[in-house]
Amino acid sequence: MMLHFSPRYRKDLISGKKRMTIRYGRKYRVRPGNVVFLAVGNVPIARAKITSVQVKQLNRLTPQEIRMEGYRSFDDLLANLRKHYPEITPQSYVTVIKWALMP
Repeated sequence: MMLHFSPRYRKDLISGKKRMTIRYGRKYRVRPGNVVFLAVGNVPIARAKITSVQVKQLNRLTPQEIRMEGYRSFDDLLANLRKHYPEITPQSYVTVIKWALMP
């Protein structure tokens, strides 16, 4: 299985700085313990082990999760997510996927 990312995240994915993603909806089939490839442009760039998968309402994200995703505030995060998912609202359900890079 692959988790796909925008090219702008390539450096942070490879370095391990980015260790979490927030995806709109509840449809992601990854589970803790799964090994996945992190991909940019359909090209795998790193291998990772899923450590946590949580489904929650966007407005229930913790300040730590917002910072882990690289944002200073909930409003900044929401504005960026709306670029990918225009219909997302603070009450929308999201899947929070965390991982650890593997050698």
